[in-house]
Amino acid sequence: MINIHLIRKNFYKRLFPPKFENERVQALYNFVSKNDNNFEHWELDGLLTDFINIIKIYDEKDTQHFFDTINLWNSYYLVIISDKFLDNRVKSNVTYDFGNIYAKIFLLYENFDSYFLIDNLEIAITMYNSKLDMTTLIDLNGKINLLYHKKLITKQQFEYNLSFINNLQNEL
Repeated sequence: MINIHLIRKNFYKRLFPPKFENERVQALYNFVSKNDNNFEHWELDGLLTDFINIIKIYDEKDTQHFFDTINLWNSYYLVIISDKFLDNRVKSNVTYDFGNIYAKIFLLYENFDSYFLIDNLEIAITMYNSKLDMTTLIDLNGKINLLYHKKLITKQQFEYNLSFINNLQNEL
C-alpha cells in the first residue's frame, strides 16, 4: 500500500528544503542532499574529503543543533551520514566522537532501517572508542528491546546487542 502522506512529505522536502539556524548543520544538509545519489562512490580526493571538512569542525553547539532539528532530516540522509561515520578514512581525519553521535541517531530516529543501524552500532562505538553515558546506554537497551518486541530485529541481534551494551555498562 502506498503511503500518500509520506510521499507528499518527501516531495515537499525536496521542493522546500529545511532551513537550519546553524551554518554547519545547514552545510551538512545541503552537501548530503546534493550528493545523495552517489554516496557509495565518495572518494578521499573528492566528495568524501568535502564531507570530512564539514564534520571535522563540528563542536558541541553544532551537534546539539543537529539533534534539536533531527526531525527535519530525511531518514535516507541520516543513513548516509551514519554510513560515512563508519568509514576508516573519516575516522582518521576527525577527532570528534562520532560513535556517540551514531548511537544517538540510532536512538532518536525511528524510521531508519533498523537492521542496518543495529548491525553497525557496535562498530561505530568501538571505532571511535566512544564513552557513552549511563543514560544513553539505558536508552539503547530500551530501543533494542522495543525493536525486538516489534519483530524488527532477530533474537540473535537482540541478544548480541544487549550483551554488548551490558559490557559497556560494566566498564563504567
